[in-house]
Amino acid sequence: MKVIVVGMMCALAVPLLGAQSAPPLAPASPHIRQSLVSDWTHRHLLYPDSRHAPATDRIRKDPRFAHNWYLRHPEARFPGHLRYPSQRPHRDWSVPLSATPMTSAFEPLFDFSYVANLDTGFGSVNTTDNGNGQYLATAGSLTVTATGTGVPNGGTYPLYPGGPAQTTSPSGKFLYKNVLYPSAVPLIDNNGLLFIGSGFEINVWSNFPGPNNYEFDDYNGAAYTNDAVGNPFTLTEAPGAGQTSPAKFVFDVTAVPSCANDFVVIGIPTTPSAGGQANLVGVNNLYSGGVGALCPTGPTVMFAYASGTGQVPASVVISQNGTQLAYIENLPGGSSYFHVLTIGTTGTNGATASSAVLPGAGGGNNAVDQVVQLSPDNGITNQSSTTAPWVVYTRGDANDVAYATTYSPAGTGYLYKITNIFNGSAPTIVWSVPINAIPSTPVYDRISNKIFFTDSAGRIDYVLDSGPPSVVYGSVLATGTTSENPVIVDSTNQMVYASFNTNGVNSLVVQAPTSMASSVSVPVGTGSNIYTAPYEPDFNNAWYTGSGTPLLYIVGTGTGTLPTLYSIGFNGAGVLNSTADVTTAALATGTADSAPVTEFYNAALQKDYLFVGVTNNCAATTTGGTAGCVMSLDITSGFPTVTAATTALPATGGPTGIIVDNDSGFTQAASIYYATRTGAALVKATQSGLQ
Repeated sequence: MKVIVVGMMCALAVPLLGAQSAPPLAPASPHIRQSLVSDWTHRHLLYPDSRHAPATDRIRKDPRFAHNWYLRHPEARFPGHLRYPSQRPHRDWSVPLSATPMTSAFEPLFDFSYVANLDTGFGSVNTTDNGNGQYLATAGSLTVTATGTGVPNGGTYPLYPGGPAQTTSPSGKFLYKNVLYPSAVPLIDNNGLLFIGSGFEINVWSNFPGPNNYEFDDYNGAAYTNDAVGNPFTLTEAPGAGQTSPAKFVFDVTAVPSCANDFVVIGIPTTPSAGGQANLVGVNNLYSGGVGALCPTGPTVMFAYASGTGQVPASVVISQNGTQLAYIENLPGGSSYFHVLTIGTTGTNGATASSAVLPGAGGGNNAVDQVVQLSPDNGITNQSSTTAPWVVYTRGDANDVAYATTYSPAGTGYLYKITNIFNGSAPTIVWSVPINAIPSTPVYDRISNKIFFTDSAGRIDYVLDSGPPSVVYGSVLATGTTSENPVIVDSTNQMVYASFNTNGVNSLVVQAPTSMASSVSVPVGTGSNIYTAPYEPDFNNAWYTGSGTPLLYIVGTGTGTLPTLYSIGFNGAGVLNSTADVTTAALATGTADSAPVTEFYNAALQKDYLFVGVTNNCAATTTGGTAGCVMSLDITSGFPTVTAATTALPATGGPTGIIVDNDSGFTQAASIYYATRTGAALVKATQSGLQ
């Protein structure tokens, strides 16, 4: 494949970094640009300050260290990062990610499988959260893999929309609701799911009251087939679904923010089409929408691509020079593809999220989309993936590699190492290794040379990237858990943090050394199978700087299904305390899911903030009522209080993961970004507007 070199940006120049307590060397003359990427990976590999010189010398070799350093040290940037006065809470802008509001774009994706007397199958469905543990399936498919006389032919049958009220199928032969109950047994009721295709209607439902008494009935227009079975119907929330994050590229953190070259990108878990819906959208002219804005117009859709034919359900990773993107495409039929896309600089690259173009085709754009299938045997074995890739940055992108995970309905998966990421060549799988459970998104630590992930058996596992790959399985920390949330690695102190939704009693946050020789599990509320929270934690500024009392913050489940903020301290050796602090704060007044917490220290105001959101029943009153919201919590002086007066912005259905881009004195250049989980809109809010 011909590779087109994009000339949108000049080469990245990363200064050599000295001890962490001192800024990078001052830029020489002429000016040396320092680009910065802020994405989900920068939340999962952390570098707290250290006075231990050997530790600092090791971690400063990782380009992500430079990115994280600049995020936390605004004094090293362009002079004049003095803050503008605080404003009333407001959103700067909101960009729709579809022509019509999506009701389920960032909601959980559920996988299911079954074995019936006459047929065997599996499938995957997108859902929207109806509250109280109920999820409405809105799109997806059933794949029949083994057949018998009178049953549907092997193949894929799309979900037929309807519900949540009892609905009659087009033939009039079935009643269905398309509602799932992940926290209950049975998981579906006696109306069940409806799939239609190839002349068949297929109804999957529970024959109450037995927990394993399901029926798989079909109608071919003339006759029924009833496959009543006693086998269980298995339902699993797909790893990573519902918790994607935008990614932000800053052209030069040591200069005036760039309207043309700074951008935010997000993948969309929806089926794309040329001239229609995009599954990958980038927005520039970010610093607009208010008085004194840097950008006179905007925001502007920089590109809107229909990349492949499947969904982009998880976070996108941006190259260090901002010219390329890495992400995973997932197809409803059960296969997935790793993409490296070079952003187009000529022709038409898509003007709106609902007028997508094909990369490198149509409108004369010169984008290049290079793909490799995530399969351990060149496509013979199909594997799904709703997780994000981890890209290992190098100095200059020439030797970048990536890691990705996949899974199958059988409850197993694979870890892949991929080369040729951001060097212009086609991505290539170096190796794959089987995993005996469903893995989370991988996180790579350069110091230990290990790729860490959690799995559906409730463990923290790793693969040492040296020699033939082999999975080292950790101890079971949460028996029977179904959440596969990615870990956080403290690279400086070689600690790993993981969270699990339940161990049968409690939801947990766990700390373990990278050796996995020991662990500390801390209960953070009542365990729940309704959601996969608690999601990843974050830490206060004292933890990052080593000055003050370090604390971990995480949203657990409190009482029942109330998302509740917890803080946990450390002993003198940096080991997590075995119990959370007594003080907690409920973030919602009723059943709701949460977003991961995101900490950011405002150096000019000397304020330490947590940004967090909930999907429903927000404890803070917003202009949109008390539904989903994003809150700003001041943790400078200790644990925050959460009341109806807490500063918050409405967010329909709650936010995705939240990223922070800058601490800048320029109007609207110090922001947070997220997407609304219902309605699918990309939102920018000025940090000062949330203070």
